[in-house]
Amino acid sequence: MDDSFIAKPLGRRQIDQAYPLVCTIAPGLAVEQWRAFAAAVLEAGGATDARSGIMTVQNARGYLHGLFSYAIGEHLRHGRVMTVENFVVLDLFDLPGVAGTLVEAMDGVARRFGCTAIHTSLPERCIFDDTTNNPIADCFFRQGHRRETIRLCKALDSSNDNRLPDRAMTE
Repeated sequence: MDDSFIAKPLGRRQIDQAYPLVCTIAPGLAVEQWRAFAAAVLEAGGATDARSGIMTVQNARGYLHGLFSYAIGEHLRHGRVMTVENFVVLDLFDLPGVAGTLVEAMDGVARRFGCTAIHTSLPERCIFDDTTNNPIADCFFRQGHRRETIRLCKALDSSNDNRLPDRAMTE
């Protein structure tokens, strides 16, 4: 891990700066949709006992190199867990350093909330086998993460927010 990276919560003034990072895992995502999501998460995470948030990795100049969103909740088998989504790392020179900083930040947030496990959903492009040499996967495995489940998603027309404006225009 590179000491020049620091993990810190996403600031409201950084929401637009984070948009290009998010687009790497959600191509075609409208900036308004990202702004609404980030604002809702930051609004819910404003209290000292916030159970959700967005954590970033930044360099000394404040440029974002990665982020993840999280929510604290209860799980049938594990008790209190931190669920991590929207994990993205974008760095040309030190991918393992950025990913390692984010993974360590996950541990810190989870411990702060007394979680017994961290559940991470990675973007499809990060799907890996245990035997591959994937720098992002390696960061997770080195920190003690293991594959426990596979998460599937089926988008339903009635609940897909991306399609609502188009449908309203054609009706």
